[in-house]
Amino acid sequence: MQVHSTSRRVPSAQAYPREHGLLDRCVRGTDRAESVASLGRYFNQDDGAPRYTGRWFERFAGTGDQPVFADTVTECDVLALNFLGITDLADVAVDVTMTHAAEISALLAAIPSDLSMHEAPWEVYSEASAATQLWQLFKRCGGKDRWVTANKLLARKRPRLLPVYDSRVKAVLGQPDSIWACLWTWFHADGARAAAVADLRAEAGDVDDISLLRCLDVVLWMRANSSSPTAA
Repeated sequence: MQVHSTSRRVPSAQAYPREHGLLDRCVRGTDRAESVASLGRYFNQDDGAPRYTGRWFERFAGTGDQPVFADTVTECDVLALNFLGITDLADVAVDVTMTHAAEISALLAAIPSDLSMHEAPWEVYSEASAATQLWQLFKRCGGKDRWVTANKLLARKRPRLLPVYDSRVKAVLGQPDSIWACLWTWFHADGARAAAVADLRAEAGDVDDISLLRCLDVVLWMRANSSSPTAA
């Protein structure tokens, strides 16, 4: 299943008009107030409110991109996936922390840990990139085509650069051919969009440690899960 671009060419924003329109409505348009409320509910629960386990994904045991662990998948990174509803992790844990550990570390070292998506060049996401190679490797870890696990593990290691992405967010966005190209072109087509997401995050309150990409993911995921909360 393809969820990101493998093209070496810089993608065009014109390929994602519907997706970009939705993102604009959520971040700075008619649905902005709903987005602020969703971020607040997800990360800042009042006493007695339903609890979203995903609020711990980036925060658990420190971020996955903290310098001392940035180029290694740790047991804490694997455990953090539980907070996003991925529980069958025994084989994945062995593969990412032992079997393929050296290859994974080499690829992580080639992926910037000091850039956000709105700052990064397209080469970071292209067919030849270390990010694409690592996504393909992570998909195979655990012996299955685990594209959701791969996206979430990449997001744990590079939360500002690579997005959390699953089937529910994919459906809300209208199943874009490439989530990386969709989001990258959205940010790079209008430099004010990153600031608009940051403003959204600031208004939600007490989530300054959460990446802009994760804020977008939560806003979209909450749109898809407007009934009872669950792990996400």
